Amino acid sequence: MLVDASVARSFAVVGWTRHLLQLSGVTILVADGVHGAEPDAPSELRRIHKALQREADDTGLGSGRSSRALSAVQGLDELLALGSGELSVLTPSSDEVALAVRLQSRRPDDRAWRHSLGAKARRLDAGESASIAIALTRSLSFARDDNDALTLWEALSGGPGCRTRDLLLELVGRGVVAERAAADVYYILQTDDLHNLGGPPWVAPP
Repeated sequence: MLVDASVARSFAVVGWTRHLLQLSGVTILVADGVHGAEPDAPSELRRIHKALQREADDTGLGSGRSSRALSAVQGLDELLALGSGELSVLTPSSDEVALAVRLQSRRPDDRAWRHSLGAKARRLDAGESASIAIALTRSLSFARDDNDALTLWEALSGGPGCRTRDLLLELVGRGVVAERAAADVYYILQTDDLHNLGGPPWVAPP
């Protein structure tokens, strides 16, 4: 399973990276740009880490917000410390780059094409675009929380994408975590203004 930055972040900041590994089947897959194999390579996850570290430093040591930010940083540390066998960065091929460009291009014909598929925003960001292109070409399952990214994925692949909520529900269904614990995690992700996950409300599994 390939995950975008929002899903990887959501599991990491609550300390559930190991649960995401279970769902991913040994290795968490991300597109180049969502993370980078080299320390100086572009990485959305490293940018998120730096922003949360600044928040922890700037809001006053010992404050509630600083403590929450620091806890999120520690969770991301665990994710970013994974070896290549557990966190694998996929580099797009030339064909995948071409599709990713269409998904984020400002050209009127590309924008019209995206809108014809149901997208509402003007464009996707680079990580979302690369993730869709790679997952589609390589027949990987795809997890993302952005509505337009999921709309375009479903239109192009003919199958559903997954949100963070869906993966939490899968953990409950497998008996890995209790329903109450998963619901509490989802509540934190949706209501803590450090995370602002958004998305649909929690639903109790059948």
